[in-house]
Amino acid sequence: MAGLQPTAAARPIAQRVYLLAGIFGLALVAAFGFPRLDQALNPGATQPGLISFLGVGLAVLALTAVLLFVGLRGFLPKTAVFIAAAFGYNALLILVKFGLGPLALYATSRGQGFWVLSDLGGYLAFPGLAAITAILYGGAFFLLYLFFRSDLRRRLGVPVRFETRFVVLLLVMFVLAVVGGVTVIGAFGFLEYAFSLLYVATIGILIAVALIGAIVMCSVAFREATEQAVILRNVTVLSTFAWIGLAFIAAYHIVWLVFVLTLISLWPLKAVSAK
Repeated sequence: MAGLQPTAAARPIAQRVYLLAGIFGLALVAAFGFPRLDQALNPGATQPGLISFLGVGLAVLALTAVLLFVGLRGFLPKTAVFIAAAFGYNALLILVKFGLGPLALYATSRGQGFWVLSDLGGYLAFPGLAAITAILYGGAFFLLYLFFRSDLRRRLGVPVRFETRFVVLLLVMFVLAVVGGVTVIGAFGFLEYAFSLLYVATIGILIAVALIGAIVMCSVAFREATEQAVILRNVTVLSTFAWIGLAFIAAYHIVWLVFVLTLISLWPLKAVSAK
């Protein structure tokens, strides 16, 4: 019987890993499948419609909710404030990544068009763009973690080490961003994407407001995790939320890359013609 204990103890962990992998796989399927369904139902459309944006966005949001409320519930604080704040900032990130951002791309495509992000250049530039934007999101998340980690250390009076998984994931994201940045087409693709948000002023403002809201809600989630860590005198409450939150950001950008590459394969972005 003693020999069966490790297997029994490992079973919930294995089940959780399978759940995480399954949900990530479903998100990738949604990112690939909804645009194709959109095109099949609207074969004459010149750009993606609500089926693409709402379908993928709501699917990713629903899968995120399953993870927060079921899959990772044992690792995260269970207070209503934390759950609402964590779900809220993730919902705003999903709105930006899978709704407003792609809308800005196609609005710019209808107008001035693109130099780098169109034709074959888009397939080469978007991976670098995804890596660069991921580290920007991750960097903002890291700064919030540093602030609340310092507060937790002061209040508990004990050292608070960085979560190893958090550091490893951040380093991987940083290396990918550097690779994307030093690749000329990736850097120019990022700049062109940023300017597309400025070109469509209304969408750009909505994106800015959504990102500010996400930062505020993420701060509330960090504060609540810090309070729970102080009450329980357990620093892993904060560090666990930190690496899980960073993993969500990385996953969103991978799914976003699949989504955008699928979109431009079905509805190519307009290229700027050299005159």
